[in-house]
Amino acid sequence: MSPLNYKITIAGRTYDVQVGDLSSSPVEITVDGTAYQVEFPEPGPTAATPTSTTAAAPISQPAAPRPVARPSIPTSGGDGVVRSPMPGRIISVSVSVEDAVTKGQPVVVLESMKMENTITSPVDGTVSAVHVAAGDSVQHGQTLVEIEQA
Repeated sequence: MSPLNYKITIAGRTYDVQVGDLSSSPVEITVDGTAYQVEFPEPGPTAATPTSTTAAAPISQPAAPRPVARPSIPTSGGDGVVRSPMPGRIISVSVSVEDAVTKGQPVVVLESMKMENTITSPVDGTVSAVHVAAGDSVQHGQTLVEIEQA
């Protein structure tokens, strides 16, 4: 099956999206040249098939992909754990273990979809662990830095 191509606009930005074979799992989805492996929930009941053996089966268009609900994982919360808001690559880490940080202070710069995102400390405190380094690839919700609250 040939891939399905879409242009999707979110918040004024247009993305080129290519969806691979929906009958396989995981499905390869490419967003602006970056490939992702996506697991879809189990498919629902299939469409009824003709009961007559002489009737030609209708040709149908492939079903549009169902949106995948991404779990809501806070990127900054009162627990002092800084998580990645999206998959991407770490550009820089500006803190080390035992550094004092203040709420809103930049701790990590993350590149995702060719955009740099500054991730900040959710609390005042002391850095207790740094789980990433520049160049690391991270997934949505992955713990980047832990901060012990003051």
